[in-house]
Amino acid sequence: MSNLCRPLGRNEHDLIGSVVAKSFADDPVNLWAFNGAAAMRPAFTAMAKHCYLKRGFGHITNDGLAGTLWLPPKDNKSYGFLGNLALATVILKYSGPTALKRGMALDRVLTDKHPKKPHFYLFAIAVDPELQGQGVGSRLMKQALAQVDAAHMPAFLENSKPRNTPFYERHGFRVTEEIVPAPGCPPMWLMWREAR
Repeated sequence: MSNLCRPLGRNEHDLIGSVVAKSFADDPVNLWAFNGAAAMRPAFTAMAKHCYLKRGFGHITNDGLAGTLWLPPKDNKSYGFLGNLALATVILKYSGPTALKRGMALDRVLTDKHPKKPHFYLFAIAVDPELQGQGVGSRLMKQALAQVDAAHMPAFLENSKPRNTPFYERHGFRVTEEIVPAPGCPPMWLMWREAR
């Protein structure tokens, strides 16, 4: 098993969608938003296809068990009409109208809280549960942060697992705000990394 990583191809949305879903299966915010884990794989696949791999970039380990999704500066998290339709369809199919309503509420708040200053945005860093704690996430993060630092830009992420805060802090991110995006939603931590 190799944890060396490579850039994701534009058409590898199924692969990264599966990786993110497996890694986020115990994520409290995503479990709340999707009303369970059933919609995660098709939803993350749609997000990767219509936004992150279309206009952003990502990395995947050679064994296909861990990866990342990023957006570059001055790009926004927009799925377009077809992407929104695909995302709504899979959420309704797998998790029902409660999940669609929660997802829309969460997205509205996160959009409002998104920094206006140009930055790289880390949507997801995902490591198969069997590999967590073995340095795979750090290797993926360093790969992407080399690109961020070469551009001398800051970076931003929304952390939905409190146990991940020290990991992000080791890579230069700092909590700027704790939020509860909607009634009943678990808390999230907005994190910022200054340009280097």
